Amino acid sequence: MKKISLLLLLLSHFAWASIPVQHTPYPGGIAVFDFETTHSNPKAFYRTVPLYTQHIEGNHWQVLLGIPLLEKAGKKSITIQDFSTRTLDVEIKIIKNKPVKQNIKLKGKNKKYVDPNAAHMDRIKKERVILGKTRLFFSDKTLSNGVFIRPVLGVITSPFGVKRLYNGQPRNPHTGIDYAGATGTPIKAPADGKVILSGQYFFNGNTIFLDHGQGLISVYIHMDKRIAKQGKMVKKGETIGTIGQTGRATGPHLHWGVYLNRTTVHPNLLMGKSVL
Repeated sequence: MKKISLLLLLLSHFAWASIPVQHTPYPGGIAVFDFETTHSNPKAFYRTVPLYTQHIEGNHWQVLLGIPLLEKAGKKSITIQDFSTRTLDVEIKIIKNKPVKQNIKLKGKNKKYVDPNAAHMDRIKKERVILGKTRLFFSDKTLSNGVFIRPVLGVITSPFGVKRLYNGQPRNPHTGIDYAGATGTPIKAPADGKVILSGQYFFNGNTIFLDHGQGLISVYIHMDKRIAKQGKMVKKGETIGTIGQTGRATGPHLHWGVYLNRTTVHPNLLMGKSVL
C-alpha cells in the first residue's frame, strides 16, 4: 500500500512539473496564456504552429508563445483545442530601450564569413536546409521541467537582441547570448533534453541542438568539441561539449540560443530571470 501511495505521489508531481516563465509579451519574450480545462491533453496553436503547453496544477494549464525579435506591436491570437476550440489574445508591446550596436571586425581568412565565395555559398545553402529543419522540430513529449541553468559561467560578451555589424555591414539582431571562456571549458546541458543535431557548419562551427520537448529547443554554437552524441538523451548539468572558436567567431566563446515555436527567445526567461 505504501508503494502504491508513493507511486501516485511521484506521478502527480511529474504531471504538475512545469517551467516557471514570466509573462513578457514583447519581441524576444514569451507570452504566457493561463487557461483552465479538465482535458488530459489540451493542444494549442499559433496559426498552424503547435505551441508548448504545460500543466500547472489541478485544472490550471498554460501555453507558452515565443515572440519573434522583429515582431511589431499589436494583437496576436492563439487557439486552444480541448473539448472545444477557443481563442486567446495577447497584446504585443514594444519596449523602448537605448539601441545597442556591436561592430565586429573580421580580418584575414575570417573575411570569408562576411563575403563568402561561390563554394562557401553552396555550402551555406545546403546547411541552411539542415539547420532550418532542426529549428522546426516538434516532439509531443515534455522532456524538461523547472528552471534552466546557465550552460557556462563565463562573462557575457554579446547580449541577446543586440544589433550587429560585420565589417560595417548590418546583420540580423543577435539571437542568443555569448559567454566568453577558455577553449576547452565544459558546456553543461541547462535542462534535460535529447540531441537532435550534432555537426560542423560554416557560420556556426561545431554545433549541438537539444530538444526539450514541444518545440522548445536550445542550440550551442562555436564549440571546440561536441561530446553529446546525436540521438542521445542528456540530463541537466551533463557536459555536452566544450567552448571553442569554430565558425564565425573572433575568440573562444559559447553562443547559447533558445527556440520556442520556431522563434528565438531570450534564454534568461527559461532561468526565471527578468530581462527588462
